[in-house]
Amino acid sequence: MRPWTEDVASLTNRELTIRIYPGGELGKGPKAQYKRAVDGIADVTFGLQGYTSTLFPRTLLVELPGLAPDAMTATRMLWGAIDQLRTEYDRTQVLALWTNDRAVLMTRKQPVRTLADLKGMKIRTPSKLQGEIIKALGATPVAMPVTRMYNALKTGVVDGLMVAPSVIKSFKIGEVARYYTVGPFAHTAFFLVMNQGAYDKLTPEQRKTIDETTGRALSLKAAQIYEDAGVAALQNEANQGRGEIIRLPAEEEQRWRAALQGVRDNTVKALEGKAIPASAILSAMEAAGQ
Repeated sequence: MRPWTEDVASLTNRELTIRIYPGGELGKGPKAQYKRAVDGIADVTFGLQGYTSTLFPRTLLVELPGLAPDAMTATRMLWGAIDQLRTEYDRTQVLALWTNDRAVLMTRKQPVRTLADLKGMKIRTPSKLQGEIIKALGATPVAMPVTRMYNALKTGVVDGLMVAPSVIKSFKIGEVARYYTVGPFAHTAFFLVMNQGAYDKLTPEQRKTIDETTGRALSLKAAQIYEDAGVAALQNEANQGRGEIIRLPAEEEQRWRAALQGVRDNTVKALEGKAIPASAILSAMEAAGQ
């Protein structure tokens, strides 16, 4: 975020500046980030749609398991369906939509090498849809924000985490996780939005600067940063010898994919029943990911 704020200041000769308030200075709790932008508590907010899943059923289709091979493809999928997604961002201006690197399964005591190993385990999930993924694999989902993962895994509140490896360094997960199972899991979606009233108050020149420094290009840059961080983090754990990277054999991975097929089918059916054109949105996403 900081390089973007510096670009905006430079391009407007500091007529428009953006100050970052980290660590919950404008309000505690990541679940309220989108609401803070809607209510104008902050002009711009960054957060996860999955924390308030009911607000973003269209966007969160990108979190279906195995939909995209990497963060950049998943992000292109979001922008390929942007016309169908904007309705979920009422009263805000969408500045960026992207995903992180694909989740892996991180455990402390028990390695997960087969589908049977997951049975009965408690696994942290960042969103409702990813909770369905965990249930389909035979485990029990436990919803919690990323800030609680370290202690939850350390103390045994959960047996494992389903989260992108890009968090390993920033949240020191390598101190408490020992096994990293790479499977056909999902990406987590993120947003950067601006209060619509604050955007409308900008001069035409300032709005032009915001538009030109955000959107698809900023989203893909964010996705690349996450993807690179995830690859480096897993490699670092392997190099240090404190973490084992478990990659499923082809036959075993196919069992996992078969178990997860119902998540996609059930999700689409449920959304279509609510008059949300999930099939059409998925088609647009998949076309953009080709």
